Amino acid sequence: MSRAKWILAGATLALVLLTLWAVRDTGQRTGYVAHAEKLFPELPAQAAAVRRIEIRSAGQQVTLQGSGSDWTVVDKHDFPADPAKVRALLEGLAGLTLIEPRTADPARHAALNLQAPDTAGARGVLVRVLGENDAVLAAVLLGKPRAAAGQGPRQMFVRRPNEDQTWLAEGAVDPQRTPQLWLRGEAFDLPQAKVREVRVQHPGQAPLVISRGAPEASFGLQTPVPKGRDPQPSTIGAVAYGLQRLPLQNVFKVDEVAGDWAQAVSVEFDTFDGVTVTARVLSLNSVPHVRLSAAVAADASAEQRPAATTEAERINQQAGDWVYVVPPHTVATFTPRLEDLLAPLPAPADAAPPGPPGPGMPGMMSGMRRPSGM
Repeated sequence: MSRAKWILAGATLALVLLTLWAVRDTGQRTGYVAHAEKLFPELPAQAAAVRRIEIRSAGQQVTLQGSGSDWTVVDKHDFPADPAKVRALLEGLAGLTLIEPRTADPARHAALNLQAPDTAGARGVLVRVLGENDAVLAAVLLGKPRAAAGQGPRQMFVRRPNEDQTWLAEGAVDPQRTPQLWLRGEAFDLPQAKVREVRVQHPGQAPLVISRGAPEASFGLQTPVPKGRDPQPSTIGAVAYGLQRLPLQNVFKVDEVAGDWAQAVSVEFDTFDGVTVTARVLSLNSVPHVRLSAAVAADASAEQRPAATTEAERINQQAGDWVYVVPPHTVATFTPRLEDLLAPLPAPADAAPPGPPGPGMPGMMSGMRRPSGM
């Protein structure tokens, strides 16, 4: 072997030995073994035992309660929570893997957003997962994410609440910090296929009525149309979709909302099953608030009435005490005015075609104006 190759081999061996010494020295100083370690290795097996989840950040708290797929948001009067979000949170916690110890100096916790929530200026989030009798199954302070290059695994800084040692962990947990973000995604669901007639009543105006004779038929506008105007079928049909998978943004108890419901828009949905579902829509600070109720339809047949009574009672029990906040664009589809249901007026036949303003001159380029004084 040539002298150059011997020198290269010796340098390589020295580098390997130096790396092994550095890893060994780090392990001796920190007590950290250089391998991946799950933060909560037992949590997957304990998932069925989870009964309560607490999420605390500066000035905010969310408490979820339940089991399996049945969860409620305690801070929202036990309104149903989104079970998919609860499941994602537990899976995220179970997947956190400690990969590298970081600072154990409490004075440096703030730099990683790992101060306790009751500390002034804290930006971290404390998550506690509890079982029966409030037994703590998992507890962790979640700090800032670490910027990752490319498409590598996501990483974040974490700390156990009773320890000063911080860690870089592989995984990502982003618990929502406000109660309304944990609510189920839908306030109510009345499939359009069930709807027979819709009546829209704006205060002080004549009602708008759309209806159809059979589930497979198209909706028609029953309200008289001004002379020279035509209904717009696509807009008319959209009204009947108003309560289908109605999106939910927030929810309140009735006594938490101050407003004059006598000024609400009333929309009645009659179903082919003999049920009338009424949505009252009140805009407060430009935010639509909706109350729902149900009754047996006035024209329900004798055969429909028993089942319709049961269904109306179920809806009232589910929705009667709540005021739902829903997106404005959704409400707009089922609270139209007559003009919204009509095809646009055609442009006047003698209207001048669009073009540059002002008169021109022969030989002048388009868009040029006649000079003043000519």
